Amino acid sequence: MQVVGREVIDAACKKHAQWRASLHAWIRIVSGAQWKHFADVRLTLKSTDQVGRHVIFNIAQNKARLISIINYQAQRVVVEEVIDHATYNREDFTK
Repeated sequence: MQVVGREVIDAACKKHAQWRASLHAWIRIVSGAQWKHFADVRLTLKSTDQVGRHVIFNIAQNKARLISIINYQAQRVVVEEVIDHATYNREDFTK
């Protein structure tokens, strides 16, 4: 998978240094994946949810959420946001 939006990840690492290792591990895992559908994502990263058109990854032992949209045909993951758990609980990603 191609990861688009690395600048979003970089910004999250600068703001939350404790997430850096987990986010870099996520990039390595996702970059090596070839997912065809959401079930493949769940086989690779079990603590992942699909909410509306978004795929939500738990990061840093459930302290952060990486919000993405995956285009399986293009093999592309677009990172929209990396936010803390409390912020995630306040937002609506069903749209």
